[in-house]
Amino acid sequence: MGFKRKNYFINKELQGKYIFKYFLLVALGSALFSLIFSFLSSNSLSIVYDNYHLELGTTPGILLNRILSTQWFFVVIAGLVTVVITLFLTHRIAGPFYRFEKTLDAMGEKDLSLTIVLREKDEGKVLAQKINDFNQMVSKQLKELRDGSESIDQICRQTGDTTLSGTALSDIEKINQRAMKVLNDFRLL
Repeated sequence: MGFKRKNYFINKELQGKYIFKYFLLVALGSALFSLIFSFLSSNSLSIVYDNYHLELGTTPGILLNRILSTQWFFVVIAGLVTVVITLFLTHRIAGPFYRFEKTLDAMGEKDLSLTIVLREKDEGKVLAQKINDFNQMVSKQLKELRDGSESIDQICRQTGDTTLSGTALSDIEKINQRAMKVLNDFRLL
């Protein structure tokens, strides 16, 4: 059995706005069609024979009832189809937004271990890759700082209470210079 989507609304506000806008587009398109049809056929005369009734009049007047009686059906069916299609299309945007938000929240709490993985048809893959690259680069730099700090701590423990020898002091200075180089690579607030 394949993958079953559990949550159709990932970001209700975003998806709701898009669904509503596309539904309005269908409804307005339908109304515009009716208006254009009425305008273009306003100078014509029509004869309608329906249920043993013969009706004679201007085309827009006669067809207005017919258009209104079938138009609601078109709006409802097309609207439902639009809602379903828009719901699935917005998943390609809302899903990545959700992953970006969760990853950035984790980054704000100093957790750089998350990697953004998007589905094959999702939008935002370039942005996801840039965020992943940034996390990887910062993680690498912070690991260097941690290693340097551990080296300094180890040298300090080895010397104990005695004064530092020239080589130990030189080693500490080199490690500190590497740490400062890593720190100076960042532009901070």
